Amino acid sequence: MKKLLGLLAFTASVILAQTVTGVVNNYSGINVGSVAQGAIFIVVGTGLADTQTTTLQSVPLQTTLGNVRIEVTVNGTTTFAPMYYALNTQLAGILPSNTPVGTGTLIVRNNNKSSPAVPIIIQRSGFGVLTTTGTTAARVQDASNGYQELTSTRATNPGNYLVFYGSGVGATAGNETVAQTGVNASGDLVNIATTVTIGGKTAPLLYRGRTAFPGLDQINVQVPTLDTTTYGCTVSVVITTGGVQANATTIPVAASGTTCPPPANNGGGGNISTIPTQSEIDSWANGYSYGSINIGRSTSYAADILTGTFSTTKSSNFDAFFGRISGLSSNISTQLQGFVNPTVGQCTVSTLTSSSFSPFPGLTFTSYDAGPAVTGVGPNGTQLATRSSTAGTFSYDAANLPANFITGGRYTLSGTGGANVGAFSGTLDVGSELTWTNWEDAKIVTRSGGLTVRWTGGDSSQLVSIDGSQAVISGSSVTIKLFSCLANRSAGQFNIPGSILSQLSASPTTNAGTFSFVTRGDISISNAGNGTRLRASGVDYFTANDSSDTTVTTEFR
Repeated sequence: MKKLLGLLAFTASVILAQTVTGVVNNYSGINVGSVAQGAIFIVVGTGLADTQTTTLQSVPLQTTLGNVRIEVTVNGTTTFAPMYYALNTQLAGILPSNTPVGTGTLIVRNNNKSSPAVPIIIQRSGFGVLTTTGTTAARVQDASNGYQELTSTRATNPGNYLVFYGSGVGATAGNETVAQTGVNASGDLVNIATTVTIGGKTAPLLYRGRTAFPGLDQINVQVPTLDTTTYGCTVSVVITTGGVQANATTIPVAASGTTCPPPANNGGGGNISTIPTQSEIDSWANGYSYGSINIGRSTSYAADILTGTFSTTKSSNFDAFFGRISGLSSNISTQLQGFVNPTVGQCTVSTLTSSSFSPFPGLTFTSYDAGPAVTGVGPNGTQLATRSSTAGTFSYDAANLPANFITGGRYTLSGTGGANVGAFSGTLDVGSELTWTNWEDAKIVTRSGGLTVRWTGGDSSQLVSIDGSQAVISGSSVTIKLFSCLANRSAGQFNIPGSILSQLSASPTTNAGTFSFVTRGDISISNAGNGTRLRASGVDYFTANDSSDTTVTTEFR
């Protein structure tokens, strides 16, 4: 991966076809296929460059790099993107500001070869915020504190001046292949209506426009005074430019000092970041004890195996687990092989078999006793997740929970403690439910055609996970193909490419006498909340989490 002075980042994509398969803002990973005038954007595919230019280009930028050129045509006008790099599977360039707004086509010319034309939508504005890879944490500098980047131990305060980086504020009249004017009156794109809210409060805007680097923008604001309960490590930030909302992000904000809350435990003062500190991680090198309280809402649309008729089931869950993980090594990623998360805006595919899958090689799990029950008090009353024990393994679950028990609002969670875990009490704020609005499109899916899923609701500061699977049984052997994609909740939709779905097997049909039935797979979307950190003796890492998900049984064709 390459960086533009530590700021330009991109992500790889799982691609099969020899063609252009995606166009997206370099920073946001949302609004796939839509790019703002003057924005740095990414073209993904295969066979894009025979001679790869891995070095990030310096000014003046060229519109042909290693015999590769990106052409965009809208309403009869063709423009050529100044390019930053050219890889076989990915190109980066600047959409020229003089490209007309509207729907057009993009073609990659590679030596004497041309990709098929793909559609592209040109917007007047559409800012993408630079974030820490794979998260919603914005990479922001605090101009009032030596331009240090914000972290959980370097939180900002009300009155401080912040610098957000990204791309896509809007068009500029200058030469986009050379160094830009940077932060001054002429670089401020005042014609682009821009608003920034931090923790729900409007942040005074000082500047929105180019940095000194072509295509790279910055937005400068002053941190407003927040409500007392809003301060924390994951305060929501919403940036809108030209009426288009950027990818949702978060920053750490403290009322004073440089460490974002919390108190000793989350005793009713709002949510606390679940991200452990580096010193905690270092202390867990040989293992750590954990606690997890989970509450959620689920909707299932399932087809009857014989008739194909769909029925709807809604449910709530409230459960908890406590224990210890040991057997960790310095390279934990190798121990958790098989669980590869995609980057935002992309998908991964994996294969599991009944004979080879070992999700936690080398790890040992020991169950902990946290007392007779975990109590949850929410908008719809009180429920107990009671303790059960099987072969020395303790678990906590609220049996026969009413389907509508979990709703938006604050939940107080507590326990009296047990043999391994001390008493605890804290709160978790649950947001609106994530609703899959076009779930019926997933009943039958033609794999080669891809599938667009759309949603409303959910936690705007968190990601939406789109997952699916199809199992094939052959004798005693079971093979499961799974895909997983991540999208920003604020995008409202995500297209699962045909190149991803085509890697799943078609749903097999079984004939049994006079009956014939399809062994369906499934597709689901889910959105987790911010979560919160709790404290209890005997537990190193203790979190409470909420989620909202919908699953459809799917026939893949």
